[in-house]
Amino acid sequence: GSITSEIMMEILRDKESGINMEGGFMTTGSMVSVLPQQPHLPCVHFFTATPDPSRSVFKPFIFVPNITQLLKTRSPTFGHDDPVKKQPRFQSKPDRRHELYKKHESAAVVMETTKGKGKEMLIKIQELEKQKISQMESILQNGCLDTNQVVKLFSQCVDEELKIY
Repeated sequence: GSITSEIMMEILRDKESGINMEGGFMTTGSMVSVLPQQPHLPCVHFFTATPDPSRSVFKPFIFVPNITQLLKTRSPTFGHDDPVKKQPRFQSKPDRRHELYKKHESAAVVMETTKGKGKEMLIKIQELEKQKISQMESILQNGCLDTNQVVKLFSQCVDEELKIY
């Protein structure tokens, strides 16, 4: 009853406990869902779409019709040249990192090597996340869901995160 989405996000960011893993078995993405008991309220899902939740934004997503395509978090496809489809299979390894993943990797290097800029970047992504959590709490408290805005919710947050990186 007292565990909020923010508390769950902090739990998923905990490296000391081993929940947020580094190294060979790295955390590749994290998700927190808010599932209201009132049937008229939407379920809100927060996805990082990037590894290491301690340096990621949990971005809100609500399932609605006509959702905007998630192009910047979609892994590239290679059509007939995909190593999965060629025989013998898996003779090469394509780069399947999506745009946000690549920018997140670069930002992680900055956060680790350039303390001032890295700290500034981390503060900005934390502020963005708090803003989105607050926005979702408002939707859940007021029960007011503008589906025209929600179709772009996740994509717009990805764009905002990319600007920070």
